[in-house]
Amino acid sequence: MPEFISKLQYKTCEDGEYYDEKPRNLEETLELIKNFPWQREQYADLGLTGPSVTILDKKGNHLKAGIYYGGRFSLYYFDTSHHFYDYRNITIDKVYDAVTNFFNGYVRLDNFEKHIFEPGKKRYFITEKFDYRVNPWKVLLLTIIWDLYFILFSVLSIVFLIKIREPFGLLFAVVAIPFVYIIILILWKCYFKRGQHLQISRGNDEFFFGDSADENVLYNKTDIDKITRYDDTSGRSPNTIDIFEILFKDGSTIVFTNSLISGTTLASKFSDKWKLKIGLEQVGLVNFLRMIP
Repeated sequence: MPEFISKLQYKTCEDGEYYDEKPRNLEETLELIKNFPWQREQYADLGLTGPSVTILDKKGNHLKAGIYYGGRFSLYYFDTSHHFYDYRNITIDKVYDAVTNFFNGYVRLDNFEKHIFEPGKKRYFITEKFDYRVNPWKVLLLTIIWDLYFILFSVLSIVFLIKIREPFGLLFAVVAIPFVYIIILILWKCYFKRGQHLQISRGNDEFFFGDSADENVLYNKTDIDKITRYDDTSGRSPNTIDIFEILFKDGSTIVFTNSLISGTTLASKFSDKWKLKIGLEQVGLVNFLRMIP
């Protein structure tokens, strides 16, 4: 009897987050499904994002058993040709039968509904690493408004200097200087943090963070005291960079910007289980630039 990869997904998980992933034979897989905490995992999202047991065969076909209403179950089949099928509102015995057939090399799709056009379904079956790193292109995108202001005033200064209107040309050149300083400062700091990385998922208590490629420190969400997002106080500021500070109960902190992970994505990593919200604190632009790690 072959061994297929099987893995578990709970209601606190996000798409692509799985646990206890390893090869198992048919008997072990049926036992895994039997012992899965279906009752505890009720009252969660149904469908492909809900609590489930996913099995991957040697050919790359996926079979997923998930929850349905009233203590019943659903089956989802995704083959190597990216065809997607589902079979809802079934008993656990039918789940066992389908899994047994899957291990024997075939799946009876008579009662499954085939979805003709379902793009993007693969992401609900494969395991993601949730590894976030500083992206140089993202840094450039976050500073694009600063860059545009610099280009605008630089062009204006050149135009006025060419037209022999030195006072205006010098004025625009002087105005462009702060933008040069800000752009260089941000890019310089981001360059030294290019190895910064964060590995974090929604359902896992533990996460890893490192300020460099050689550093990888384990942290626990239960040790977090608060999370703060810092923004500059100027309402007209072209700043689109955010600074995040995670303060732990022992007084230690880790600091990073949204060039590593966006605020929306970071907030999604904390389910109601941890009761953590990202607070906002505004500081002056000069202090904000100093705070950029």
